Amino acid sequence: MNIIYLIIHILFAIGMFLSLKIINSKNVNKFQAITINYIIAFIMTSITYDKPVLDAFGTMTQPLLISSLWVGFLFILSFILMSFSTVNAGIGITTALNKMAVVIPVLVGVFYLGQRDNIILKTTGIFLAIISFILILFKENESRIKLKSLLLPLSVFLVSGLIDTSMEVVNHKFVNTGNPQELFLMGIFATAALLGVGTVIYDLMINRSHMKLNFKPILWGSVMGVFNFLVSKMILVNVGLMGGSVVFPVHNASVVMLTALAGVFFFKEHFTKKQWIGVVVAIVSVLMIAVTI
Repeated sequence: MNIIYLIIHILFAIGMFLSLKIINSKNVNKFQAITINYIIAFIMTSITYDKPVLDAFGTMTQPLLISSLWVGFLFILSFILMSFSTVNAGIGITTALNKMAVVIPVLVGVFYLGQRDNIILKTTGIFLAIISFILILFKENESRIKLKSLLLPLSVFLVSGLIDTSMEVVNHKFVNTGNPQELFLMGIFATAALLGVGTVIYDLMINRSHMKLNFKPILWGSVMGVFNFLVSKMILVNVGLMGGSVVFPVHNASVVMLTALAGVFFFKEHFTKKQWIGVVVAIVSVLMIAVTI
């Protein structure tokens, strides 16, 4: 049953990643789309919870509230850092370091949460996953990046790792001990949405042309928001069942591999021999970690 949950999780994650890819390719205002995404994710979470929103927030414990605010802040910070890093350092190295951040929650899972079952298989699979990220995502023309420009992708690496780690630790400490998952997610999405509104206002202040009403950010932000809710829900479910040392590497390697293939077949992107090798390595890494479930 665990493997079915993991497959569903991966399918939702691919939907979310492709939504973001479409937002980038169609020149959609990212600040508006991302904010709409969090608003829709919050609405979806509220619908699935059995209490009115105000009553729900009234029942949140202080640790859960602080955790929700923290993760919501990290969500928006990650988006801002990835936007600037993509422009200054390139999309390949930014996405690669974003996915390589999986080592942070894995180390926390092994050494803090005691997820040491099949440690050799897991470690080898994670190592291969990182190799696959480099092969698939890292571009030749990004190999001469200045040290100063590396600070942004390294920040992406740190914040992405903190998000996954925080999700798992909070799920382990507070959510699995009686607090509903929807309550935690509502706090995250509400925080991210409010901060997102701030980024939209800032964007409008410096780019007056963005004040023109456009349907695209609403459409694609809404699509992404639905997938964001589903992915976040499945992350909490799956880390509770299998642990982050299994879920995050399989998630990241599968999403990178399958969205890269989608880029080849649906977006007419060109693949080098190195990238095809990366796809094979990703498949091996996913299989090695999956057999530990």
